[in-house]
Amino acid sequence: MKIPILLCIIQLVRGCPIGCSCNGSAVTCISLTKQEFESLVISLKDAPYNATSELSLTSIANFSMSSLPEIPKLKFLKVSSSPGDNDWFLRRNQFPELQTLHFTKCQLKVFPKALISLPSLLELDLSDNLLENLGADSIHIRSIQRVYLKNNQIKTSDFTSAVSLRELILRQNQIKLIETDTTDPLQQLETLDLSGNLLSEVRLEAQQNFRHLFSLNLSCNPLQVIRDGFLQLPDLQVLQLDKCDVSVVEAGAFGNLPRLHSMDIKNNPNLVYFSPYAFSNNTSFYRLNIQNSGFKRIPLVILDKVSQLYIKDTQLDCSCTSRDMQDYGAVTIVDWIDATCKTKIGAVQKLSHLEKSDEPCPDNLLTPFGIKQVAVVGQAYRIYCANDGTNSKLYWISPNKTTIEAKQPELRKSTEKRTDYFTTTLLDPSFSKHHEERVHISTEYYGFDVVLDSDAGHYECVSKSDLKTITRKIELQVVKPEIYLNASHVATTSVHLSWNNNLKIEAVDRVALRITASNEKMFKRQVQLSLYNMFRSYNLVNLSADKEYEICLEWYLTDLETIIYKSCILQRTKPFKTIMQSLNAKVAIGLIVVLIVVVVFCCDTRIHQKVAYFSRIKKNAKMQQSISGQSMLTQSSSVDATTYENFQLSVTSASERPLI
Repeated sequence: MKIPILLCIIQLVRGCPIGCSCNGSAVTCISLTKQEFESLVISLKDAPYNATSELSLTSIANFSMSSLPEIPKLKFLKVSSSPGDNDWFLRRNQFPELQTLHFTKCQLKVFPKALISLPSLLELDLSDNLLENLGADSIHIRSIQRVYLKNNQIKTSDFTSAVSLRELILRQNQIKLIETDTTDPLQQLETLDLSGNLLSEVRLEAQQNFRHLFSLNLSCNPLQVIRDGFLQLPDLQVLQLDKCDVSVVEAGAFGNLPRLHSMDIKNNPNLVYFSPYAFSNNTSFYRLNIQNSGFKRIPLVILDKVSQLYIKDTQLDCSCTSRDMQDYGAVTIVDWIDATCKTKIGAVQKLSHLEKSDEPCPDNLLTPFGIKQVAVVGQAYRIYCANDGTNSKLYWISPNKTTIEAKQPELRKSTEKRTDYFTTTLLDPSFSKHHEERVHISTEYYGFDVVLDSDAGHYECVSKSDLKTITRKIELQVVKPEIYLNASHVATTSVHLSWNNNLKIEAVDRVALRITASNEKMFKRQVQLSLYNMFRSYNLVNLSADKEYEICLEWYLTDLETIIYKSCILQRTKPFKTIMQSLNAKVAIGLIVVLIVVVVFCCDTRIHQKVAYFSRIKKNAKMQQSISGQSMLTQSSSVDATTYENFQLSVTSASERPLI
């Protein structure tokens, strides 16, 4: 107690808490010991520090949020590098006017539920902590507008209760999937930063809640392919796709972004194909940055579409660039002076010094993923092959030697949604739908909605012009996933099934999952399951005892009943057993012991009842004999051997005689 008192005395002399600096109503403290922090807490309870509006604490020993006193006028609180308690407890009126809370580098593992005690909070920063999960109930403050959670370990995120959120920063986490299919969408969200995560795809249905999103950062995610209609954001104006290892941008990739104004897709050295139809429905596009990309030739359609183009450090071919870009350099290419290209001999030359040449640009076929590719059964897959900016006709030759002329890819409608077959038939059992072709052939790819084992083989991509024909032969290898069906529990009339994984199905409207069970006696049963069976298990019931069944887990095409993949096991149900058969040795011994105890107890009770019965009869007999005067006590000490009761009777009888 002496040390805090001494610190308080020193503090009163100095005018500011020990280890802190004061500037008006702002207090900043760095590297406080436990005693100094206790002294600060004491100071904040009294004037003038109880009117503090800004409090900054860095490297505080044994910090505890609940130990801070009530500070009615506090609006800004910053705590950094001060590991302490993870489970906050805030009093209701501890910080009634707090608007900004920064709690960074504090090894926080659990999202603090005590934030509900901060009704005025507008900005929250929990960056550089150890947070792993953000559930639907993480943020209960409906008025919060800005949340910063960069550099944590978050895998899933859900901000359904933060309906007023305008800015959300989730940079450098471990998010693989965006989950925002909620009843309270983030209608007010304007800025979303998901850079530095593990997103390999962005689902269309996940974007329905971001209707007013203005800026989206997806940089440093392993996207590889920007698919047709991968975003549906009507108000999006700024999009960042830097360092995403992008190789292909398909036709219609940005067709559902009508107001897109600026996009950065730089630092993607493997980006070799950018479809001329990528901005099919966009009318507001202004700026595109493709610096340090793998382009050999930029489609002229893009040069016409954008007003500002950045191309520094791209791998342009000088022979094509001299013909394509001379007329656009002064207007469109912003970094024209620094932009370069490579000649046939590998020399680097500035575009500004490049002379216009009449040499024709050589035709080329682009195969972004090489001539040997691997697909997994069940997945949606596309073999990419396209002309490099030429007007040559493109043909595809399938493994069965069928030649098909490729057409411009059909763009996906923004309103098109895929409902899984299980849900559709559950709501409408009579549902039947004529599906489009499983295989799609275009001038950009040979695509499969669902890959089958039979799709393996050699595919030829042929470009034909009046001058020459170019062919690329691509080998597609199809591998089967390792999905194992297992009987985790077997009974007489049921088998509990489980499996280790599910197929990755994108065409959920044309693929179904079922379990079949059959035996030698023509018995067969089918059970329809949902593709979204997250528990990967099912209890198959109403089977016969002591029968062997072939049980299969099957994914199949609903239109043709074609099996995509199946995993089967042979399993015999258990036979019915008698009671004694079902007992083991320990249980049998136990029952015998119990039976012996019951028998002994019953016999003892019966013997006791018999003894008591005979004793009662004997006693009653003696009493009856005594009353009738016939009982003689052979062991009596009286002279006439008369009982006391009989003597009384004899006296009484004599007294009743008449006197003479």
